[in-house]
Amino acid sequence: MKKLLSALFVLALCSSVAFATVPDPSKCSVTPADALNGVVTCPDSPAPITATIYTITVKNSAGNPIPNASVAIEFPVPTNIKFCTTYVNTGTTNSSGVCNITLRGGGCQRTSGTVYAALVKANGVVIRSYYNAKSPDYDGVGPNGLVNLQDLLAFRSPTVGCHDYNNDNSMNLSDTLIFAPAYGPLHSCTLVP
Repeated sequence: MKKLLSALFVLALCSSVAFATVPDPSKCSVTPADALNGVVTCPDSPAPITATIYTITVKNSAGNPIPNASVAIEFPVPTNIKFCTTYVNTGTTNSSGVCNITLRGGGCQRTSGTVYAALVKANGVVIRSYYNAKSPDYDGVGPNGLVNLQDLLAFRSPTVGCHDYNNDNSMNLSDTLIFAPAYGPLHSCTLVP
């Protein structure tokens, strides 16, 4: 009987430990992507712009942080997003359950339905899915690794779309505040072929 109770205790303990490492998407956060309803990527030289630095907080269903969680931002569909050679899309949470990932690249990907432009995963669990992945490095055709005059002209276009970074269906000051730091000074990077 003692062996059975010991075995059940060990099994219960293992289950609770395993459960503690399973992220609960409703308790997790991805800043600033949650507020933007999508992700922003940009060439990273001379320095990453603020909108491309993601703070991902991973918590379990009890609201407790999950340390050492494996985190990734993925672009699951054939995409018009191109990445800088300095791009790293994975990280590990610290003791507070927090991981920072900077998206370095350019382009525009807008999707709908069950197809997502970007996914954020923690310990293999999708904690966020976004229909929008956009960059200041987008001239209406694609990225070239340089935010320049062609991108500015596309940004100033009255057509709302790939430069509506907060995805509110209008071009406004919040979009300008994301584009401007990438344009002055001009941001660039070498894109992966």
